[in-house]
Amino acid sequence: MGAQKTKYKVERFKMWEEAKQLKNKFFHDYKDIKKKGGLRILSGTAISLTFSAGFTDALIMGAEPFSANIAFDIDFCLKCLEECERRGMSREICGYSKCAWGAMFLNENVMPDGTRVDEWLKPDLTTNFSIAPCHNKWFQYLSEKGGVPFYLFDLPKAYPYNTENVINYVSNQVLDYIEWAEKTLNRTFDDEAFIEGVINETRSFKIWTEIMLLNQAVPAPLDEKSLFSFVGPNLSIPYKKEAGEFYARLLDETRDRVERKVAAVGNEQFRVITDAIPPWPNLKLYRYMEEKYGVVVVGSPYVICLIGAWMFDKDKNLIPTPTPEEAGMKLDTREDAVRALVWYKTHFATETLYNIACGEVLHEVALAIARQWKADGGILHQNRGCTMQALGSIESRNALAEAGIPCINYEGNDADPREVDLTNLKRKVDIFLEANKVKRLDT
Repeated sequence: MGAQKTKYKVERFKMWEEAKQLKNKFFHDYKDIKKKGGLRILSGTAISLTFSAGFTDALIMGAEPFSANIAFDIDFCLKCLEECERRGMSREICGYSKCAWGAMFLNENVMPDGTRVDEWLKPDLTTNFSIAPCHNKWFQYLSEKGGVPFYLFDLPKAYPYNTENVINYVSNQVLDYIEWAEKTLNRTFDDEAFIEGVINETRSFKIWTEIMLLNQAVPAPLDEKSLFSFVGPNLSIPYKKEAGEFYARLLDETRDRVERKVAAVGNEQFRVITDAIPPWPNLKLYRYMEEKYGVVVVGSPYVICLIGAWMFDKDKNLIPTPTPEEAGMKLDTREDAVRALVWYKTHFATETLYNIACGEVLHEVALAIARQWKADGGILHQNRGCTMQALGSIESRNALAEAGIPCINYEGNDADPREVDLTNLKRKVDIFLEANKVKRLDT
């Protein structure tokens, strides 16, 4: 039988395989760096990994990608979760935390290609940021039980964004961290490498915003499940030129798809947004909606802002934040670069104090995305694996509904596959889509 005819042309992304290979290579490099005399730094991705980029012989692993990779491997994930629960930890504790703790307790890990390793990949230093109630506790416990030095940042929750007080408060912590890390690691921090890293990261994040804007097209050239495959470089090596080069090629390919009307979902007929970290062990939900209903998930505050910085214009539309270079900021010294990066990343970027960690902002960003990305509805994840995100999910649904955008919430977990009943979830999606007169493609 020939291929089923679709409304729009469909092609596999050329960059998809490269993204997969880059992710696998980075994890293996992180595993092997100690054999080459280098260092491992495990850092929360909130604000930036680049604050450690001056330690040029270190590989900096993002804590969230570290745990998400475990969560994606269902068998190993369950082993980690059950090990934590055997030690008395409850089911509602942060799923990412238990993935990392479980790997530490077991002294095992898994690579993106499924390869198991017989160590948890103990870092030489850890650092994290207080974006959620448990984020710093995640790392404090990991460090105390694992015997790893740790530095924890306090991030204020502020709105609308980046006042002088906030920038100074966070920047001073970063400068203190660099001096502390030099002593702890017995390494000299290379200011030139750090400044170059700031330039690379902000340029790379800017390119991501341009890619995301292209996804406003009809048909959408990208769906959110594919976007999850493309966030890796900016979550692992944003301070390196390779990340920017990767996203420049992805931008070119996305622009070409828009011009030729190549769709992520060939039978696109209903566009939705999500809001939070997805249930990594249950991404089959996305393919179900695509194949049965022609639903394309065009984005979310999570994935659109995860590796791109945004701001509101006077009409409350999201627009890319100018890079420090574009804003004419000085980048001559360590202090200049720290301040510039804090300024840039305390807009709507990553999981900072101005995005998903603040309910009021999350609702406004979700509304802007729904409007600008031409969403017909919302399917929002009330993530029991992340208290911070779950607290605002109902309010986001209400805000969208008041704006005339139909929405449902579903309960799930970013890391624990036991928290999602996929059969019942599909039925809930069926009812929602049928109520909105979305025709099934297989009838």
